[in-house]
Amino acid sequence: METIKSDVGQAEATLTLLRDLIHNQRLALSQHYNTNDLEMQLATWEGMLHQLQQNTALERSARLGLLYEASQALAHSLDWDDTVESVMDIVIRVTGAERGLVMLLEDGKWQVQLSRSSKEIPFSQRDLEFSHSIIEQMVSQGKAILTHNAQRDPRFNSSDSIIAYGLRSILCAPLMVQGELLGALYLENRMKSGIFSPDDLATLAAFANQAAVALANARIHQQTHRALLRSVRELRLLQEMARDLNSSLDHQHVMERSVRWIATAVEADSGAVGLLAEEGLRWAARLGDTSPDDASAWQVIRGRRANFTPQQMLLPILREDRPLGVFWLAAGERPFTEESLEFAIRLADSAAIAIENARLYEALVRANQSKNEFVSLVSHELRTPMTSIRGYTDMLRKGIVGPLSPQQQTFIDTISRNVERMRIMVSDLLDISRMESGKLRLKPVATAVKDAVEEAVRIVQEPLQSKQQALAVDVPPTLPQVIADPDRLAQILINLLGNAVKYTPANGSVAIRAEEYAKEPGTVHIAVADTGVGMSLEDQQHLFTKFFRSENPAVREQTGTGLGLAIAKNLVELHGGSMWVESTLGAGSVFHFTMPVAMSES
Repeated sequence: METIKSDVGQAEATLTLLRDLIHNQRLALSQHYNTNDLEMQLATWEGMLHQLQQNTALERSARLGLLYEASQALAHSLDWDDTVESVMDIVIRVTGAERGLVMLLEDGKWQVQLSRSSKEIPFSQRDLEFSHSIIEQMVSQGKAILTHNAQRDPRFNSSDSIIAYGLRSILCAPLMVQGELLGALYLENRMKSGIFSPDDLATLAAFANQAAVALANARIHQQTHRALLRSVRELRLLQEMARDLNSSLDHQHVMERSVRWIATAVEADSGAVGLLAEEGLRWAARLGDTSPDDASAWQVIRGRRANFTPQQMLLPILREDRPLGVFWLAAGERPFTEESLEFAIRLADSAAIAIENARLYEALVRANQSKNEFVSLVSHELRTPMTSIRGYTDMLRKGIVGPLSPQQQTFIDTISRNVERMRIMVSDLLDISRMESGKLRLKPVATAVKDAVEEAVRIVQEPLQSKQQALAVDVPPTLPQVIADPDRLAQILINLLGNAVKYTPANGSVAIRAEEYAKEPGTVHIAVADTGVGMSLEDQQHLFTKFFRSENPAVREQTGTGLGLAIAKNLVELHGGSMWVESTLGAGSVFHFTMPVAMSES
């Protein structure tokens, strides 16, 4: 276009000189030469000049139109790919280039982001090569570069890339944003020289400023979008891993799943998890064939900081800054990055919770096993001497070795009471141990509530009479049988009646009643009421907890282990029923429980 503008300017000057010459010399020329032909030729030239001026105006208008279109397109797009393609398409159309490249400067290296051809011909690898000399000069000068023929341009004709790739017309403009070089627009024509003009250079330089801002905004949008997608993916993986690991308290399962989750998330080829143990570092689970290095693992554990290279990473497993062990990961085809390290650390922190829970549960299971074994052993060792003591006291009480004095009888009664207390305590401990280990087995059969009540009343009859307490029993003869273990149902009633008698003062009253429960069809409701010391609302909240005993002095003066009600409630629930209490401090209590009706009776 600059060539056309230059030609138009020369034509205008020539025509002006001709007009002046014809006007000044018309008379002289008219005597010797006919000026009509000259004037006709001049008119033809003026017509051509006018056409050239119109074409130039049209081309300028078209160029401005394309630039306006480009500005609009760039202003309304934040998509990186769309923005890059729009920039290249517009540049090709405005300049008439044979081919063009959008290049970005990434980590000090020029990368071809997009290539375009005016004829939409697919690019070969050779077509993607560019003149490094042009790029270097553009960077050093900080402005757009134009060469009409790089083969003859003394600035570039000795460049290997110019010669090797047959480069001729080249136009290159920097993409600058706030003084920072983002990339370059690179245009060329390898077949023809002089394709680009200074107008093209100015246009490209102006457009590059807009394109650079648009590309920078699109890149920020792209990076933000990628970061958002990465965060969503990481959050989803964290949730799925936590759900998977927390679904089990099996220690080995948690180890194997945790190392697999983390290795998969960072695309590791191998992995392992090591835990601190009494004997040192124990590798609890491995993934892949490669083995970790113990020395490096210990260094990470002691320093409580990750050890990272593109080929491997070691991550400390920490709970409240207390080391539990270490994750080791080896890279596969893709090396690890800083981003993968940060993600792996977050995964390791999440896995540490599940690992600690599994470890604590395993320790709790071992402790329970030890406790149950101890209770079983102690109970067995105590039962044998208790049986002998009970046998001998019964013999003494019956006078087999002679009559007893009143004092001796008192001593024997004291021994019998204490042995019975010991027997009950051992029995309760065994029941609690069996319940916790899941070894307590019921033998449910159709059972008459009346029989169990009579057995319980028989057991508490002696203390009931000694305290001169009134007992009321209300068990209708038409009451349906319940499905229950007869011995355990009697045990529940003995516990409730025994407590009612124990915590009710002399001359008080105790009542037991049973009925079909209207609120829960198919169940029998049994209630044991007393006029004893009662209990506060606070005590009621802890009543069925093992070993709980109220701080009320009236309760504390009575003997007990705090196990009876916990056992009774557990037995009721094992039968499929429920137990609850109603009580007022100083006014007595009512203990309720339900039992399912036997199917044959329902």
